[in-house]
Amino acid sequence: MKFGRIKRQHGRVGGLDAILNRIVADCPFVSRIVPGRIKVRRGKTGPSFRVQYPTAAGLKCLYNGTGTVQEVFLICTDAEAARRWLVEAGIAAESV
Repeated sequence: MKFGRIKRQHGRVGGLDAILNRIVADCPFVSRIVPGRIKVRRGKTGPSFRVQYPTAAGLKCLYNGTGTVQEVFLICTDAEAARRWLVEAGIAAESV
């Protein structure tokens, strides 16, 4: 059984909660998720989740919502395996 945690202190862009809940419940390599800064941007594109780059603790990801971008930090036991899982599960686009 997976005991993942999502930090609830920060706000989240609409539609992101469902993705984060799925990652915590199903990905064996992610132990914690910390949503980061939300930025407003011009243009309206569909929602997307992508891995930006590995960090010392795991992965930095970006979630693009309608008119917003939010940073998401995944704390991982194995960052490369987590990245592969995200791509194979169809959650993230390949960008690393």
